[in-house]
Formats: sequence, structure tokens, C-alpha cells
Amino acid sequence: MIRTLFVEDEYFVRQGFVYSLPWEKFGIQIIGEADNGESALEFLRDHEVDLLITDLTMPVKSGLELLHEAKLLYPSLSSVVLTCHRDFEFVQEALRLGALDYIVKTRLDTAELEQSLHRINERMSERKQEPRHPAPGLLLIRIAETAVNLPERMRLESGPGLTRLEADTWFMPETGDLLLGKITAEAAAAGWAAVHVTDHWNEDSRIVDELLSGYRRHSFPYRWSPDAGTITVSLLELKRLHSGRQPAAAVMAEIRKSWHSCGWIFGEELFGEWLELVAQCEPPVRELTAMTDASLLGWRLSDSLQASGMPAHGALQTNGLPAYEPAAFSWDRWTRELRLARECLQRRYHALRYSKEVYTSALKSLEMIRLHLKEGLSQGEVARLVGLSRSYFSQVFKDIFGMSFNEYVKALSICTAQRMLATTEHPIYWIAEQSGFQDERYFSRVFREHAGLLPSEYRFRCLALRNAAVESCSEPV
Repeated sequence: MIRTLFVEDEYFVRQGFVYSLPWEKFGIQIIGEADNGESALEFLRDHEVDLLITDLTMPVKSGLELLHEAKLLYPSLSSVVLTCHRDFEFVQEALRLGALDYIVKTRLDTAELEQSLHRINERMSERKQEPRHPAPGLLLIRIAETAVNLPERMRLESGPGLTRLEADTWFMPETGDLLLGKITAEAAAAGWAAVHVTDHWNEDSRIVDELLSGYRRHSFPYRWSPDAGTITVSLLELKRLHSGRQPAAAVMAEIRKSWHSCGWIFGEELFGEWLELVAQCEPPVRELTAMTDASLLGWRLSDSLQASGMPAHGALQTNGLPAYEPAAFSWDRWTRELRLARECLQRRYHALRYSKEVYTSALKSLEMIRLHLKEGLSQGEVARLVGLSRSYFSQVFKDIFGMSFNEYVKALSICTAQRMLATTEHPIYWIAEQSGFQDERYFSRVFREHAGLLPSEYRFRCLALRNAAVESCSEPV
């Protein structure tokens, strides 16, 4: 049966049509009624409807407005319009919007009305049998901070049809083969990725938007690379991934446990398995990179690991000030950075005579220091947490990292303060506490000795540099 919503503002006209015509004889079932476009949209939100029959002139929201919105929200929904003779211009507009047919309300001849219902049934059957191979939709994702404002330019050139899903993500459900090729070619040069989207035509646009937003946050960062070529994604695949996705907390717990075990440093197979786990689970990028960035930063602060070639990291100082606005996540770049870090950790391990267990304990101590920086754990407390005696831990720490425990803690405290001064608006006394300093004056003195600026001056300089960068990147449309 063809599930049908009947929309007509005049009560007796609606009742006459709904209860006097032999709908079921023509495979049509009236499953709902509405008296204006707004209430019709509410019904469509809560029910599966195949056919919309609507009057054109109604209060609150007209039939044409209803057809416009229904076409956008429910692309597969068929429609028929009710009209009077004087509405013929409206009928033409409705047919341009894809209406199957129209019924003239003033012609109440039974034979003529049944002929209309028969025609509607035939056209619904034909539509179901029509092979549809529309051009893919286009998902535009900004991948460069300095990207040209391509979506805004497209809106000016091509008119409506482009929907903003997130701050850096836009979707155009209808493109056409020529426009699809043109935009795809322009996107890369403008700093955007153009993802072709298929199998979205018969979906509620809100479901499409939700799935594509999820794809942008979860899957895209792991699948895109500058050399990947055109990415095509099926909405059916996204539905499957969405239904089978594990909770982010559970995924990150497993990934974090394997990362902090440090076993991947010594075994290539373990490292490969860990990367495969990350790629399969697609955890939230922000949580994943926060974890690995913290470790990379901690390793980079070590004098001896720096000397062994630990790769520079975006959260560290550049030209005297921090670069705390990292480039968009790239799976290739991220894995390459981890491989370089792993090689450095291996070189340092082979340069020493400590066992894997002792070396791992030393690396874990850096995580303990970071996690408890505010409380200011003593060397003895950290030694106990990693299972070593205080005196042995002191020797191991200096041998492996090329600096004393206290020197490392001081370096991490200053770096942590720099990061928060550059990226947050928290008061300086609060930042001092989070960085392990109990006295704000002492913090300011130590900070100035290290950075050459007072904390307030450092924050102002970072803000000025960030504003200058934004201004230099902005382009007029």
C-alpha cells in the first residue's frame, strides 16, 4: 500500500476526500491528515510516508512551502497537489518541484477522480521501477588553515543547495556530473577535500547530515591523505559503521592501555597491531592526539632524547613562542611522526645497558610526572609508582633522559604553563598551580628566567602573533 498523508486546511473538503474516495482500490492508504504545512511536516517527522497529497493555498505554511521543505528533507517522497482552476500557476511550480500529478478540487465527478487515482498509482509504480543513478553528492572538508572560502564562493556562483554541517564541513546533495568534476578539481588547490557521497537520495536529510557529520569527526581523518585521490563514501556504509561503533570511552581505554604499556617500542609487530587497532576503531581524533602529543612532548623535553633525534613537535616552541595550533590531523603524518619517535626511543635504549623493564619504568615515570604535576610528586613517590627504589630510579632517570628528575620537572612545568598561557584565558595564579607552582611570584620569576618574558607578557605576545596569523590567512571572497 502507498502510505499517504492528506493535507487540506478546509475541514469538510478534507473529510470529503479522505472518506468518500476508494483509495484502497488503487493501493493507496491514508495514514494521516493535516490542516497546514507546518503540521504536515510534524507528521512527516514521526511517520514513514510514501505520498504527500496537499492543497496549495493554506495558512501558517502554504502547500508550495511544504513541497520545498519536503523535497529537501525527504528526497524520495512523492507528491500530488490539490488545486482550483485559479491556482494553475502554483500547479506549474509544484510540477517543477517534482509533483507527480494534480487533482482539481472543483471537479468532483467520481469517474474523473478515480481516473486520477489510477494515474497516481501508475506513476508511483513507474517511479519505483525507474533506475536512478544520480551524480554523487559532494562533502567539502577544509584541510588547510589558510584555505580559500570555497563554499561561500560556491554559494554566490551556484545559489542555494549547499548546507553547512560543521564549522569546516559543507554538503551539496545535488551536483550533476559537470559541476561535480569542476568542484572536485578546484577543491584541492583551494585547501579543501572533496568527498563524493553516494546512496543518500532516499534518506531523510537530517539522518544524512548526522551520518556525514559523524564521518567527518571519526572516519575522514583516518582515510584522507594528500595522495589518496578522490574519496567516495556510501551512506549505506556509514549506517553500518554507525550502528557497529563502540562507545568512544571503551575504545580509548583499550588504545590508551596498549600505548602506555610501551611494548610497541620494542616489537614491530606490536606496533603494527596497535596502529591497526586505532585505524579500525577510529577513536575521536582529539582524544587520540592529546594522548600521543602529551607523550611526544614529554620525550622531547629530555636532553638525551632530543640529542637522539626525537622529532620536534607542534606543541613545542618555534622562534621563541609556541605553535599551539597544529595542522589538521593526517593519518600519514601522524603515523610517520610516531615511527620516528619509536626509532629514537629504540636508539636510546640500545645505547644503554638497562633491561626493557627498567627502560619501560623510566618512560612510564614521565607519564606519572605529567599526570601529577599539580600535586608535585617527589622523586621517591614517582619511583615507588614505577616499582624502583629511589636511589636506583634517580640514577636511571639521569642516565636515560640526560637530566635530573628536578630539572625535568621544572622544564615540564614551564612548558605546561606556556601551553596554557597561549591557549586559555585562565588567570595566571591558576596556571601556576596547574603547573606545579604554589607561589605565583616564584612562578613568574622562574618563568621569566626561562622564557625571557613575564607570564602576562608571554600571553600578550602569543595573542598578538595569533591575531597576525589570522589576518594574514583571511582572504576576501
